[in-house]
Order: sequence, then C-alpha cells, then structure tokens
Amino acid sequence: MQQQPAPDMSTLSYRIVSLEQHVQQLQTELRTYVPARENELQLQSIRSTVERIESDVKQAKQQVTELANKQDSILISVLRYVVVTIVGIIVTVATGLLIYFLTHPGG
Repeated sequence: MQQQPAPDMSTLSYRIVSLEQHVQQLQTELRTYVPARENELQLQSIRSTVERIESDVKQAKQQVTELANKQDSILISVLRYVVVTIVGIIVTVATGLLIYFLTHPGG
C-alpha cells in the first residue's frame, strides 16, 4: 500500500474556506426557509379565515333571504286582510243601500 501524500497548507486552507462558504450558504438558505415556512403557515391561516368568512356570509345571506320571505308572507297576509275587510264593508254598505232603496220606493 502506498501512503497518500499529506496535503499541503494551501490545499487545506482552500478546503476550509470552501467549507466555510458552504456553511454560510446553508445558513442563509435555512434563514430563508424558516420565514418561507412561516409565510406558508400564515397563508394557510388566512385561507382558513377567508373560508370561515365566506361560510358566515353565505349563512347570513340565507337568513336574510328567509327573513325577507317571512316578511313578504306577513305583508301579503295583512294586505289580504285589509282588502277583504274593505270589500266586506263595501258589500255591506251596498247591500244596505240596496235594501233601503228596495224597501223605500220613491224616496
């Protein structure tokens, strides 16, 4: 077996500098990875919040529609009652006038 020659100082120095640069590059990448992960979590949280808001808006819209339909139904019932009452009064007055004119001919 042949012994490998010992690396000289310039080669070791170059390798150490190269390793330091790689370590610094990895540290930089790690620093950007952590905020990127945090941004991803924040984005996921925002999406979840938006979905909840959309659901709440959809429910509110449905409740408003149901309330409007109930109010329309109540309004129709009230108007029907008013119309029936007015028609009843008109029929009663007309019947009374007809009876008066039939029972009091000429005046």
